[in-house]
Amino acid sequence: MWISSRFYVILLLLNLDATCSEPFEAHLRGPGFVMEPPGRVEFSNSSGGWLDCSASGSPQPTVDWVHADGSAVTEIHGVRRVLRNGTLVLMPFAAAAYHQDVHNTIYRCIASNSVGRIVSRDVQVRAVVAQAYKVDVEVLSAARGCTAILRCVVPTFVKELVRVVSWVHEPAIYIYPSLQGDGKFHLLPTGELLIHNLQESDESQSFRCRSMHRLTRQVVVSSPTRLRINSHRGIISPSVVEHTAHVQVSQDEGAVLLCVAQGCPSPEYSWFTHNGAGPLPVLSGPRVRLLGPILAIEAVTGEDSGVYKCTAGNVGGEASAELRLTVATPIQVEISPNVLSVHMGGTAEFRCLVTSNGSPVGMQNILWYKDGRQLPSSGRVEDTLVVPRVSRENRGMYQCVVRRPEGDTFQATAELQLGDAPPVLLYSFIEQTLQPGPAVSLKCSAAGNPTPQISWTLDGFPLPSNGRFMIGQYITVHGDVISHVNISHVMVEDGGEYACNAENRAGRVQHAARLNIYGLPYIRLIPKVTAVSGETLNLKCPVAGYPIEEIHWERGGRELPDDIRQRVQPDGSLTISPVQKNSDSGVYTCWARNKQGHSARRSGEVTVIVPPKLSPFQTNILQLNMGDRASLTCSVVKGDLPLTINWRKDGRPIDPTQHMSVKQVDQYNSILVIENLGSDHTGNYSCVVRNSAAEVENSQALLVNVPPRWIVEPVDANVERNRHIMLHCQAQGVPTPSIVWKKATGSKSGEYEEVRERPFTKLLGNGSLLLQHVKEDREGFYLCQANNGIGTGIGKVIQLKVNSSPYFSSTSRSVMVKKGDTALLQCAVSGDKPINIVWMRSGKNTLNPSTNYKISVKQEATPDGVSAELQIRTVDATDSGPYFCRASNLYGNDQQLVQLQVQEPPLPPSVLEAAMISSRSVNIKWQPKTLGTGDVTKYIVEFREADHSLPPALFVDQWQQIEVKDPPHFNAMIENLKPATRYAFRVIAEGSAGRSAPSQELIVRTEPQRPAGPPLSLSARPLSSTELLISWVAPLPELRHGDIQGYNVGYKLSSSGNTAYNFTSVSGDGDGGNGELLLSGLAKFARYTVVVQAFNQVGPGPLSEPTAAQTMEDVPSRPPEDVRCAALSSQSLQVSWQPPPIYHTNGLLQGYKLIFEPIIDDIQPSKDEVESRKTTALTMVLTGLRKYTNYSIQVLAHTRMGDGVVSKPLFCHSEEDVPEAPADIKVVSSSSQSLYISWLPPNEPNGVITKYSLYTRVVNGREELNNEKRSLPSQQAYYEAKGLHPHMEYQFWVTASTRVGEGKSSRVSSQITTNRIPARIISFGGPVVRPWRSTVTLPCTAVGKPKREWFKSDVALRQGGLHNSQLLDSGDLIISSLQLADGGNYSCQVDNGIGTDRLTHTLMVQVPPTAPVLYVTSATSSSILMHWKCGFTGNAPITGYTLFYRRANGNTDEMQLSRHASSHELKGLMCGSTYQIHLSAQNKVGTSPTSTILHVRTQGQSPGHPASTALLAPNSTSLLVRLHSWPDNGCPLLYFVLQYRAVTEDPDAEWVLVSNALKPQRRIVVNNLQPSTLYQLRMEAHNVAGISQAEFNFVTLTKDGDPPPPEIMHRGHGGQTNVIFANINLLIPTIAAVSGMFCTIIMIIVCYRHMLKNAPPLAEQSQIQKESLENRANSEAAQRERYYATIHKVSMQNNDKIPETSEDISPYATFQLSEAGGNMSQPHHGGPANTLLHSFMYHERALAEGCSSPPPAASKNRRRHSRKTEPESEESESDQDQLTSSRTESSNQHEGKIKHSIIYHGAQSSTSSDLSPMSEQKSLPRRGRSRYHHQQYQFSTNTTPRHHNSNKMNNNTTSNTNTTATNTTATPSTSSNSNKILSPRGGNLKSISSTFKSQDSIQCHIPTLVKSPSISTQQQKQFHKQQLQNSSNNSQHSSSNPNSSSLKQQQPLLITPKLHQLEANGQELLGLDGIGNSPLVACMPPSSQFRPIPHKSIMPAHEPPHHHNHNQQSHPHQQQQQQLQQQHPGTLLNPSTAMLSSKFFTAPTLPK
Repeated sequence: MWISSRFYVILLLLNLDATCSEPFEAHLRGPGFVMEPPGRVEFSNSSGGWLDCSASGSPQPTVDWVHADGSAVTEIHGVRRVLRNGTLVLMPFAAAAYHQDVHNTIYRCIASNSVGRIVSRDVQVRAVVAQAYKVDVEVLSAARGCTAILRCVVPTFVKELVRVVSWVHEPAIYIYPSLQGDGKFHLLPTGELLIHNLQESDESQSFRCRSMHRLTRQVVVSSPTRLRINSHRGIISPSVVEHTAHVQVSQDEGAVLLCVAQGCPSPEYSWFTHNGAGPLPVLSGPRVRLLGPILAIEAVTGEDSGVYKCTAGNVGGEASAELRLTVATPIQVEISPNVLSVHMGGTAEFRCLVTSNGSPVGMQNILWYKDGRQLPSSGRVEDTLVVPRVSRENRGMYQCVVRRPEGDTFQATAELQLGDAPPVLLYSFIEQTLQPGPAVSLKCSAAGNPTPQISWTLDGFPLPSNGRFMIGQYITVHGDVISHVNISHVMVEDGGEYACNAENRAGRVQHAARLNIYGLPYIRLIPKVTAVSGETLNLKCPVAGYPIEEIHWERGGRELPDDIRQRVQPDGSLTISPVQKNSDSGVYTCWARNKQGHSARRSGEVTVIVPPKLSPFQTNILQLNMGDRASLTCSVVKGDLPLTINWRKDGRPIDPTQHMSVKQVDQYNSILVIENLGSDHTGNYSCVVRNSAAEVENSQALLVNVPPRWIVEPVDANVERNRHIMLHCQAQGVPTPSIVWKKATGSKSGEYEEVRERPFTKLLGNGSLLLQHVKEDREGFYLCQANNGIGTGIGKVIQLKVNSSPYFSSTSRSVMVKKGDTALLQCAVSGDKPINIVWMRSGKNTLNPSTNYKISVKQEATPDGVSAELQIRTVDATDSGPYFCRASNLYGNDQQLVQLQVQEPPLPPSVLEAAMISSRSVNIKWQPKTLGTGDVTKYIVEFREADHSLPPALFVDQWQQIEVKDPPHFNAMIENLKPATRYAFRVIAEGSAGRSAPSQELIVRTEPQRPAGPPLSLSARPLSSTELLISWVAPLPELRHGDIQGYNVGYKLSSSGNTAYNFTSVSGDGDGGNGELLLSGLAKFARYTVVVQAFNQVGPGPLSEPTAAQTMEDVPSRPPEDVRCAALSSQSLQVSWQPPPIYHTNGLLQGYKLIFEPIIDDIQPSKDEVESRKTTALTMVLTGLRKYTNYSIQVLAHTRMGDGVVSKPLFCHSEEDVPEAPADIKVVSSSSQSLYISWLPPNEPNGVITKYSLYTRVVNGREELNNEKRSLPSQQAYYEAKGLHPHMEYQFWVTASTRVGEGKSSRVSSQITTNRIPARIISFGGPVVRPWRSTVTLPCTAVGKPKREWFKSDVALRQGGLHNSQLLDSGDLIISSLQLADGGNYSCQVDNGIGTDRLTHTLMVQVPPTAPVLYVTSATSSSILMHWKCGFTGNAPITGYTLFYRRANGNTDEMQLSRHASSHELKGLMCGSTYQIHLSAQNKVGTSPTSTILHVRTQGQSPGHPASTALLAPNSTSLLVRLHSWPDNGCPLLYFVLQYRAVTEDPDAEWVLVSNALKPQRRIVVNNLQPSTLYQLRMEAHNVAGISQAEFNFVTLTKDGDPPPPEIMHRGHGGQTNVIFANINLLIPTIAAVSGMFCTIIMIIVCYRHMLKNAPPLAEQSQIQKESLENRANSEAAQRERYYATIHKVSMQNNDKIPETSEDISPYATFQLSEAGGNMSQPHHGGPANTLLHSFMYHERALAEGCSSPPPAASKNRRRHSRKTEPESEESESDQDQLTSSRTESSNQHEGKIKHSIIYHGAQSSTSSDLSPMSEQKSLPRRGRSRYHHQQYQFSTNTTPRHHNSNKMNNNTTSNTNTTATNTTATPSTSSNSNKILSPRGGNLKSISSTFKSQDSIQCHIPTLVKSPSISTQQQKQFHKQQLQNSSNNSQHSSSNPNSSSLKQQQPLLITPKLHQLEANGQELLGLDGIGNSPLVACMPPSSQFRPIPHKSIMPAHEPPHHHNHNQQSHPHQQQQQQLQQQHPGTLLNPSTAMLSSKFFTAPTLPK
């Protein structure tokens, strides 16, 4: 069934095979457009439209239309048709039938045939529905003599379809577009009508516009319009009123550039081109016409495109406009090659060539298409398309489409053909062996180009033709040929070698394989074989059957081979090579036999035929001339008959019509005869001879030379000037003749020179000569010659005549003549004669001598044309104006403008003004005073410096002048002036009649210029390792060129090699003062190069000479690198390293420090084993180390500034050594014959113990009986010696061994064996260390079966006595869940009646450490320095600390610190901010609780307030604000908010905002103010710490700069706003302080009444009353001066009690001291009074006991916030405090149980951080300070006020008020009460607050609290009395002599705290002293050698004690207080020597 179905399929494919397998058709050609549709088609709905598209190709392409989306365009009845010729017709339609998808869409034309497919450009079709429209006329009027413009206004909906065809000058004069116009009227190609030289008569004329619809051809005419002439008087400078900004034309078209200006007088025009390097004037030429406001260019080229500038000028000035001309040049696109044949698998490459006028065009937008589909960009490289690995799919048509930006497209096509490819077998069959019967199918597949043909053979012969064989063949879609041979029922005779042969014209390929069929031998019929003589014959025996044993060949009864040419192949075939006719013809027989002997025979005949051989022609090419006779002979020299001889020409049989004859001489010779050669006989002639063996051919080329002859003969020609002409000249001949054009240099018979290709001269390929823009120089005789070497050639002379219309060399010229002289106006015109010349006035009135007696006209001929002359006699001003010389001939007309100017003496120029002012030049412009009747030849500009100090008489000699001429302009540039200088200018006009009077003077001030000189005296000095202070002096005044506004400071590393500087700007004050800048953040110990340049409002000046400076040394910032360690021995290590990187050494390395410590786990190290050693080398050997110990090693480098960064720890282990002796040994009797030995390992094992050696010695008296050594493992520490002799003494000792060797021996322990076994403990006691919560086993192993008892600290332990202990039967004690309380001594006691023994274990439990005690030492604006003391370490070494800190309302940061650290400085903090700091410690067990949280504030306050005189400097219309005078109070200013308003009657007047984010700068100017006006200025200054606001009043000066009137000044002073009440930030503390005053007074009264219960004597009452009045007076004074000092305000809620103990007062409270000012004797007190802040820290007694107990916890105190709008935190209420310096000191405590706290407050100190906003002190400088500054009180005896705004007062004290308790601090303010230096009063007074500010003051040292137990109470009282007397005397002396104060007179304070009990509401209160007691604070003379002296008495021992005179009567409270004082001696306050840090902080109070 399969065979039959396959059979039908093969039959169906036979026809396809026949067509597809034909040889490749060489004549196939892809489609190409003959007529491509245009890119845009527009038509009217009434006319319809059509799109033509035709293409050529082979076969003829079909043309189709598609839409933009690729869908086919179909016919729509009555709307759209597609004709057979490819034309798409869009029929006319009604307006209602408009369809957008038909009438406004994109079409594409597609041409396709079997080769490929191409697509046309996009065709945008637009159908326009005809609509009626109306046109109007717009008139742009002008002045008399100027140009008017008439514009035709077309509605926008038809504007692009309507063009102006003409204008009608009523009644019937038509004006058509032209490039030149007629001198009066000029219609531009764009439709505008220009009317030149307007006169009054033109107003009566009417004009109409004619327009035409270019689709409907409808003409619409506008209504008539008349002109209007503008009347102007005087001079009006020109202004361009109309110009064409952009003109776009195509190449070879005419272009008109329009530029119309209006002015009075009429402006003159100049044209310039900017197409070159600079502006060049446009000159009139053959193609360029300058027509005043019009520039006309004929036949534009690409070189004409560019920018043009027209300038219109008159005496009033000039105006200009720029115009752009764009020339669209056509481009040509070509693909190279256009036909490309590439073999399959090869690479095809197409290049798209884009040219314009023969020149390549730059990069274009190129798209590639393949068969109408766009290709991706992957295979494109710019303009080249590469197709790799060409296959059948790649053949077809390729298109290159170029799209220009204008939107038009161009394209070219190319064809890719597949080249010939020989066949290749893709599939073949294999050899098969079968039994007869089944069906067989053989298959072959081949590929090639052209498609190959497959044929089949069987044993070299055609297949048998019977019904069982079927051959089929078809072609796949890929072009492969598949052929089958099917045998339906195979038989024995079908066997043999089957072969398939694939063949095309490129080659042939064959495959053969056998088909074996089992059976007897069978030989098929052998057909007759014809062999060709001389070739190889391969005769195959067609044998079938299988298997075949042998095959033989016979001929004539002889078995072959019998000749050397014969050979029988192994497959049985016979090969004869070469075949010979006589020898090899005959009958051949082949026979075959199998192994069984069966055989078969068959014979066949072989015939040999000799192929023909031709005699060769004599030559390959036969050249003869036309008319000659020719014959070609074809002779056959060999070959068998019958022979056929034929002749062919160019591959085709001979055509009898070509007059050729063939003569057959015989069977072997033939002659071709041509009697008369013609040009058509040229060709390739072939003689073809054929017989049955072969066909041979012999060819010869015949070339007939034909002389040239004319195809198109040249003729004479005429051409108009500036037109194009084509001179045709074409000839033909063989070879093709060459055409040469020549032009006669003279007459017709003269010399000729060859015409070559050049601009406007084109030699076309067909021989024609194209002359473009023909001028007269092209006229003459031309010779066209044609020559091809045959004959003499031909030639023809023609004459070219140029018909020239008249033209002038220039469009206009000017003639100037003096008044009264004769004016001579000439014009020379060129052109064909006759030329008629007419002179006209103003372009309209013809001048005739017969009507005007003043004129005469002359005219004469010239070789090129005519020269005319017009004379005007006795000219005057009325004769000035335009004259036209108009020339005309038969070919056209032209005119020239001659401007006549009559000169008169000039008038002085007017309207003198500065057009441009620069720093060194001024551009002055002016205007002539009249219409310019005078002839001005030049202008003289005079100038001088406007120095009012010189008398006017000297001005004449000072004028400098410059001349303006050639030609004289109305402006002048005066250069080389001085910057920022006032000059006077004036202008004088000079003509032929002389000079005019000078113009009015113009005063001009030149602009400032960049400074010309650098800053002077530049110096740089280092301040630190990262800071340089740069200082300089301003440039010389004459080189500043303006106000110096600031300086740019540049710096760079000298070693960097970088030439660029880093610049920083410093604002200046404008007066050129000196400047300085602190450069920070620099590299350490680096040399910098510094330059400075000054800048003003213009820009920076030159750089100064560089100076170099080096920053100071610093410690290295990187550790040494590559630290390595190696053990040398058991006690030495060698450490090596490399230096730190050179850029991080920060100085000269002095050496290195090696820090090392052993890593041991001691319980409590007896000493700090951290050691350090210094060296200068890079290696060090550490000796004397612990044996076999791990060491932590760190290395640092140090410079002279200190130690650098330490390296990371490196751990290194010393080597092993022999161990020390075992720590102990015990020997006890365990039985009568055994001893138990135990020992302890060595304390210093010095390695890993490998074994123990137990030595035994038996001693009998003094005789040693036996000695024995026994080795025991290292894990065993006991041994029981058994089998001993009784009553013998045995001695034992032990040694330990490491891998190094055996160590020292233990002590020798001896024991005598005995029968009585006493109780003995064999375990060892000692310290036992365990971590908490673990389990410990305390061993107690004993002998003698004793009774055991355990004791803890001598208290017996029972089973279950401790909840966590357990007693084992073995005697061991187990304690689990260890706690700190479980530590102690545990003893085990054994007793058995014979003996007793006791063992003690010391258990130490390791727990986490307690919290460290943290206190702050100092603080700056960006750092906090803190120290700490460790608490209880928890029986384990501290391993490190963790520091926690966070800014208020910020996130918490933490930092890990070393275990050796006891202090740390936090850096990089925010200025004026509060930080919370606490610390925790860690050991191996855990982490401690954190310390008490400290609230520390960095230095810096919100901005202060400057003095108005320093801040403001008003002018007439401006205000200078000196921003640099605003104090920042330690925190840099961020920005200002500045606003002002005029002070008027309206209190709600709006503020004018100058800036709400004004960056800090030196100064700013507020402009636009009114003179003599009172203003109010409001300013806000912002920094990180807060905001400061102030308001100021100022009055601007008068217009003349004089002071304002007094009444305005009075208003300003009267209405000045108080700064405090304008600032809410200041108002709230003020109200709080006043309230506090009232509360203080009330509390004083309450306390006073309470104290009256135990009234002292009258004197004491008087003293109390006096002190109370003084306190009240001081409080009122403090209120007036607005100084505030408060203490912590404890919230009193629910009747809370008053704090009773000193713990209620913050141990971190802050006090404030005032530095002395004025005339102090110390040099460091010469500055103003500054405020110092101090903090004394109160610590519990635990601090004196070391690290043994944690510090107290913090209390939670509520505080009232001073500002609700800006809350900080609970602990810090305000960040507005004006704080300048703080310091914290640690105080030692008394040993008694009574705790005292002494807290000092200055006048501006507050534990709530609320300070007076009025304080204005700045941060203290660090230089020049005394080491006692921060301990000195200033006790003033002078009441001179020294307050802010000159209202300050000294010596005031503000009461610090609590809610229910009054703490009063009294401070003496006059000499009368100076003996009361400090008088603490009240029952709960815990602070002493004082502020002393005076030029005359005494000084008291406030010492640090130092314990002084040796001073008794009586001694103290006696010493106090003496101190009070001395203090009183010193105060009086200081009051009488203000200048006599000195440091020697100042006394340190001795303060003795005393207890005082008061009864308040039944509660006991504690006070500092008793009622009526004299103050226990006195001053003593200090000494420069005064130092802290703890534990020493400050007074002689022999001095008797004495008391104050007011203290005679005893008081119960005093007695109690004295008793306590005797038990607890007082405290001496010692001055500290540390530097004061300008920082402020607060901390919470400690609880009770």
